[in-house]
Amino acid sequence: MIYRKKSYKINPEKLLQFNDFFHQYLYPNQIKHGAKLIGRWVNESNDKIEAIWQYESIEQYEQIEMMIRESELHQKAIEKRAQIGKLFIESHQEFLTSTSPIGTYELPKHNV
Repeated sequence: MIYRKKSYKINPEKLLQFNDFFHQYLYPNQIKHGAKLIGRWVNESNDKIEAIWQYESIEQYEQIEMMIRESELHQKAIEKRAQIGKLFIESHQEFLTSTSPIGTYELPKHNV
């Protein structure tokens, strides 16, 4: 497994608009093509959003990104962004891998 941490620096006044855009365009397209959202958070000052996505491999991530770029929903997202303007100030992503041996940090499946 690999994880992609996507960070956005946003104007706090754009938080609701950014969330609406995410839920209408970005999230459904990612899920449709095989990405798994682990979680998405905003800080207390509402000026930074962090999302963590899970993929089987970097190759799967690249394949999903290619399918997204070719999708109709992605084209609609581009058109919508042109209408509503800039939703974030900057973004950054990095890829992470687990430091634990498989299963180490998981809760037991059942109690004895």
